[in-house]
Amino acid sequence: MLKKIITHSAFREIYRCWWEHRYGVRSNDIFLVSYPRSGNTWVRFMLLQARPEFQPSDFQRIDEIIPDMHGKKTWFLSNRTNIVKSHLTYWQPFRKVIYLVRDGRAAVHSNWRYQRDEGRFHGSFEDFLTHPHWPSSWTAHVRGWVNAPETQLIIRYEEIVANPSAQLLRIAAVLGWPLSSARAEEIVAFSTKEKMHAMEENQGISLHRVSASTSWKQDFTPSLQKSFLKSIDLESAKYLT
Repeated sequence: MLKKIITHSAFREIYRCWWEHRYGVRSNDIFLVSYPRSGNTWVRFMLLQARPEFQPSDFQRIDEIIPDMHGKKTWFLSNRTNIVKSHLTYWQPFRKVIYLVRDGRAAVHSNWRYQRDEGRFHGSFEDFLTHPHWPSSWTAHVRGWVNAPETQLIIRYEEIVANPSAQLLRIAAVLGWPLSSARAEEIVAFSTKEKMHAMEENQGISLHRVSASTSWKQDFTPSLQKSFLKSIDLESAKYLT
């Protein structure tokens, strides 16, 4: 009931003003939002380097500069950028959003593996599909943000994989950051999974466990896939590959 009230336009602005005052959110803040395991960490890592003020030492301060609001409580500090990573659903009162969306089958499968490996979920993949884990079902998450007036840009994970420098330039344009094609290519070359893994392991960089590539097809049996496809609406189905 509370979520329904907050998403109503008349009450949403009241809640937004209270929420921004409570957490020190600024009017120019942009939230980098996605369903979990949809490329948010990768994009955040590249955006750190795309900043005009970037210094190599910034890697040690990624949680401070482009914070993850689900990690350490640093996302409301004054010395951060105007970008905050989030996985929350539409009812949260963000004013400006860049939304990352990944094929739901791959995203849900990766999220199940992550939650299982972290000890947060102990059931089977079928259980995970039947009882959606935090923050919501994939389709509810996508439906909310792709239709939200606050969403400034929608980026598909599959587009990032196919041409990461082009998508990085699109995001930088929305942020108003001057970024050349040559610099974007340099950033992409430095942002492979192998190099990000090395930073996590050797330098203690907090990237919240970069995911290894796995195929969702190994656990998505035909019957489970049929059930999943029945559970999503036409709007979110557009984002299946």
